[in-house]
Amino acid sequence: MTATTKTKPTEATSTKTEKAAPVAPQPKTLTEAASLGVVKLVRKRKNGTLRSLPYLAPGTPQRKDAEAVVARRVKGETINAIAEDLNTSIATVRRMETNLKLAQEIEAGEHRDKWTVGEKQVIISVVEGKLP
Repeated sequence: MTATTKTKPTEATSTKTEKAAPVAPQPKTLTEAASLGVVKLVRKRKNGTLRSLPYLAPGTPQRKDAEAVVARRVKGETINAIAEDLNTSIATVRRMETNLKLAQEIEAGEHRDKWTVGEKQVIISVVEGKLP
């Protein structure tokens, strides 16, 4: 019998250089930044904590639902009736209205002075408390 020697297989090394992932362009407006999700919209509460606010981008299901709710409100339907019909809470219906209003304000440029390019968070409003 002949003795065989086992050798470790050599590991192949790649001669290819890895390319860096393409850098996404920075959004130039608050609307673009909010649509891409690169900026967080917040409301500062009286006690200093922050409340995150959603941005309803055009064409999203959430935006379409909110627009439908607002259209029903314009026709004169009550919040209670809409909430019951949608099988949701009154608070949710109210939030849909206010979130759509915020999105429309952002798209109209009403909050553009609160944001600078590259910023990751924008304080949309500050809740002021009553003085004792």
